[in-house]
Amino acid sequence: MVAFQDETWTELYPRVEAKWMVKGKQDRIDTPGYNKRRNVFVTLFWPTKEFVYNTFGKRRSKEFKAHLSNVIAYAWRHGTKKIILFIDHATYHKTKNVKRFTKKHPILKVKFLPKRAPHLNPVEKLVNAPLKSVVCSNRSYRSIEQVMKNTHRFFRKYRKNSYT
Repeated sequence: MVAFQDETWTELYPRVEAKWMVKGKQDRIDTPGYNKRRNVFVTLFWPTKEFVYNTFGKRRSKEFKAHLSNVIAYAWRHGTKKIILFIDHATYHKTKNVKRFTKKHPILKVKFLPKRAPHLNPVEKLVNAPLKSVVCSNRSYRSIEQVMKNTHRFFRKYRKNSYT
């Protein structure tokens, strides 16, 4: 099985994107004045386009290993014997902890994508861009819990609609 992994932030502070508005009116997007964010790890299995995602408060090797554990559990449930996992060159992907973890779990075969080549990772266009557009753009939230609720809602709907 081939898989691509990437991560993104979902933030309380809204991104502003171009959008259609009623002629003569301009939408107001309130900002809370401070920013809180949550990291979302996403692994997309190719070519089925099924995915595993996890949300964490931080982006470290500890959280990355927890996400990899869920990827391995997904593979075991589906009877997969080997996962070729393509990842980028983020610092927490290269730590000693992560290297030990991947050696301990021979089901994972980690391959690095070229540096500065996000266009080679399909997660960027198929999952991260729609997630940011739907959850984070032109929206104002009162709390990070609302952002996370909408993130989970996005993934539930995306899971149903991604098989077309």
